[in-house]
Amino acid sequence: MEPPTVMTRRVTQHSVTPRLALGRRLALTALAAGAALLTLAAPVRAETAAKALEAHRAALEKRLQGQGFTVVTEGPFVVVGDESPTRVRSRATGFLRWTIDLLEKDWFDKQPEKIIEVWLFKNERTYRKGAKKFFGDDPETPFGYYSPDDRALVMNIGPGAGTLSHELVHPYMEANFPDVPAWFNEGVASLYEQPRERDGKLVGTTNWRLPNLQKQLRARTLPSLATMMSTSSDEFYGAEYDSYAMARFLCQYLQDHGKLAEFYRAFVADEKDRTGKSALEAVLGKELAEFEPAWRAWVLGLRR
Repeated sequence: MEPPTVMTRRVTQHSVTPRLALGRRLALTALAAGAALLTLAAPVRAETAAKALEAHRAALEKRLQGQGFTVVTEGPFVVVGDESPTRVRSRATGFLRWTIDLLEKDWFDKQPEKIIEVWLFKNERTYRKGAKKFFGDDPETPFGYYSPDDRALVMNIGPGAGTLSHELVHPYMEANFPDVPAWFNEGVASLYEQPRERDGKLVGTTNWRLPNLQKQLRARTLPSLATMMSTSSDEFYGAEYDSYAMARFLCQYLQDHGKLAEFYRAFVADEKDRTGKSALEAVLGKELAEFEPAWRAWVLGLRR
C-alpha cells in the first residue's frame, strides 16, 4: 500500500508577516520531513516482515530436517509440504500466489498481521498423521482446516486446491473484518472453493454444495435468510440445515449480480448491525422478506 501523501499549500510571501512566513516555512519543512519518514516507513516495514518471514521459514526447516518436508515462503505465508520439493514450490508460486494476489486486489487491504503456516499434505493419511503429530488435532474433515490458535492452515492437498482457497479467506477476513459473523466468513470462503479468474477478478463458480441446498429448499427445511444471518457462531456451525451452502449461495447470488463487493464494503462500515441484514437491504434496495423468494427461485434454477 502506498504511504499517504502530505498535501501542502504554497505560501505567498507578501501576504504574511516575516515571523508568520518563517512559521509557515518551518511547518512546511516539518510536513515534508514527515512525508519523507512515511515514504521510508513502508519499505522498512516490508523489509522487517520479510526478515521475520525468512527467519520463521529457516527455523521451521531446521525443526523438520530429515522428515521429508520442503519449506518455502510465499506472500505473508510460510508453506510446508511433504510432496517433492519441485511440487511444493510449484503450488506456492502457482495456485497460492494467484489466490493471494486476487484476494488482496479484490477484497483485502491488510495482510494477516502474524506469520501463518500453510501445511500441504499429499494425501489424507499424511494429513491426519501430520495434524496429530504437529498440532495435536484429530481433524473432523478429510480436507483441511484453519487453526487461528496455531496460526496454521492444515490441509490434504490431494483432492485439489479448493480447500486451500477456502481456508485462505479466513486469516484475511480475520485481519480485515475482525468481528465478521460466521455466516459471511464461511459464505465467502465456500464461494472460493471452486475459483476462477474473470476479467482480472476472483470468482466462485457453482459447486458441489448446490444439490443439498436445492434438496432442502424443496423440502422447505431451510430457515429464512434473516434467521440464518442472525445466527451466532455456535448456531451456524451446529445448524441442522446446510448453513454453509445457504451462506455460500447468498454470496454467489450477490457476486453474479455484481453486488458482492458493494455489500462487503457496506457491511464492514455498518457498525450498528453486525448480522449484515441492514447492509444487504441497502444494497439490494428492498427488504429481505421481499428479496428471498427471488433468491430461492434463482438457487433452484442453477445447474452444476
